[in-house]
Amino acid sequence: MLKVKNVTIGEGRPKVCLPITGRDITEIKQQLLEINDKNPDLVEWRVDYFQSEDIDQPLQMIHQYLEEIPLIFTFRTQNEGGQKEITDQDYLAINERAMMSGLIDFVDLELKQPPIIRDPLIAKAKQQGIHTIISNHDFEKTPAKEEMINRLKEAELVGASLAKIAVTPKDAQDVLTLLYVTNKMSKVIQIPLITMSMGGIGLVTRLTGEIFGSAITFGTEGVASAPGQIDSRTLSTVLDVIHDNFTE
Repeated sequence: MLKVKNVTIGEGRPKVCLPITGRDITEIKQQLLEINDKNPDLVEWRVDYFQSEDIDQPLQMIHQYLEEIPLIFTFRTQNEGGQKEITDQDYLAINERAMMSGLIDFVDLELKQPPIIRDPLIAKAKQQGIHTIISNHDFEKTPAKEEMINRLKEAELVGASLAKIAVTPKDAQDVLTLLYVTNKMSKVIQIPLITMSMGGIGLVTRLTGEIFGSAITFGTEGVASAPGQIDSRTLSTVLDVIHDNFTE
């Protein structure tokens, strides 16, 4: 389990995270107003959607609006489904800048970033008291069981506070494979997991984390940040139904 502000990740109902995907300050402000009405457990700023390179003003505004809601800072690269190209050095710089701001609670860092970039960022996050989500996204396929297990183990090994994997299913069997890995690793790994099978066919994985062991699920309020995300109100309703009827 991991407690951040008033949120305990890794116990009970999966925590709902809503993404901010605004392209400019005006869109971000509008999304914040809508998100606050939904009372999410966490918020993720998808910085790759933002059209300016100046992250200081929006970070200040987001922090002010969220108050006690933990904030995840994420620049998703194009290789893993992001909106903008970025050099390794710029990826390093923007994440360091966010961490030094004192305004974020989590930073999402991609497992497949070159270790010379990734590992200093993990070290910097620990130095600043910021939790790390070490993530991996596959938009082409669902890897074999052992490959997904190895990626989650590697995330823990390099120092993740949470390990995340998102994959693309071709059929129901792929969805079952992801759920198998989630269930297995939730009993082995020492940190909370975030797993999902993307797209409509994988929707069940966004809803059943409490049963299989995924600690955070992503909904949407406006523009979705990944395939298969559903409206936050519907998501919360289904999570509540499962939670109220679930006995491990």
